[in-house]
Amino acid sequence: MHACYLIAGAGFEAARRLPAVPGKAARPHGHSFRVTVRSEAQGLDQPALQAAVQAAAAPLDYADLNAVLPACDDLALARHIAGALPGPAAVMLQGAPDRGVMLDGPRALNWLNASFEAAHHLPHVPPGHKCGRLHGHGFGVRIVADAALTGQDELERAWAPLHRQLNHRYLNDIAGLDNPTSEVLAQWLHRQLRDAVPGLAWVEVRETHSAGSQFDGQRFRIWKEQRFESAMPFGADGAYTGHSYLVRLMLSGDIDRTMGWLLDFGDVKDRFKPIYRQLDHNPLDRLPGLRRGDNAAVAEWVHAQLSPLVPELARIDLMEREQAGVSLHFRQDMRWPLL
Repeated sequence: MHACYLIAGAGFEAARRLPAVPGKAARPHGHSFRVTVRSEAQGLDQPALQAAVQAAAAPLDYADLNAVLPACDDLALARHIAGALPGPAAVMLQGAPDRGVMLDGPRALNWLNASFEAAHHLPHVPPGHKCGRLHGHGFGVRIVADAALTGQDELERAWAPLHRQLNHRYLNDIAGLDNPTSEVLAQWLHRQLRDAVPGLAWVEVRETHSAGSQFDGQRFRIWKEQRFESAMPFGADGAYTGHSYLVRLMLSGDIDRTMGWLLDFGDVKDRFKPIYRQLDHNPLDRLPGLRRGDNAAVAEWVHAQLSPLVPELARIDLMEREQAGVSLHFRQDMRWPLL
């Protein structure tokens, strides 16, 4: 059994004036806003959800938000958009390149994206493993907290001393990071932030552009993304269209206390490789055993092929465009899409 969600999104350009915060004047300014909606697939298809999201965002495009809404902070905008949709949906709003909100029913969360550059090596990998060699990453970090308890600027202040501690450092020399996998780093950051950030929900660490981890104080999750080019039926006349798909494989479980990871990202990629070969540069409706010719069916097919090889597999996102796709949850413990 699994839950199937549709994902759709839209963008809009708008200006607003927010109440002053320390160090920032309340001047009119503009942003490119991005909204992503996740809705359970019940009586709704992808085009209908996409049209609904665009219709909800359209009145805000090139608007003076203070003239349109009584409040126009990120949370107010997300609630306004959620209220304009035809049914219950979770909403993620990016109000600036590095920050935004998530709204899922009564739960509201602020998030902040940050980054740092650092070197590390993994001391417990087998001989010859590339991660055993000294190397480095441009790490991405996302900090997520209860919006009622911690604001976005408070997240920024909480992150600042950690950035000074991590940026341009050799992570293995920092106490608690002698085996700095992305899972260990996410856990370490959560421990550093939990007292400084009331309502801390989880921390994400993106080690590369296609892989990373989450930790919420109890559970570890990792993801690995890959892209493939495929054809899909379009319309009723047997014609095809094509997409550059992104598939996001999300795993959930405990970490190996010696290795410091839930599963090596390279192992996830290797186990997925024979399935990837069947997807890439092929018509997806001809996959052996496919039940239907749609994105949800393809994601179900991937799960059927991969879950015996990766029992930790908990969620599959299949995106045909940046903000259009499906999310299949096979365990009800996965966090918001990493978009």
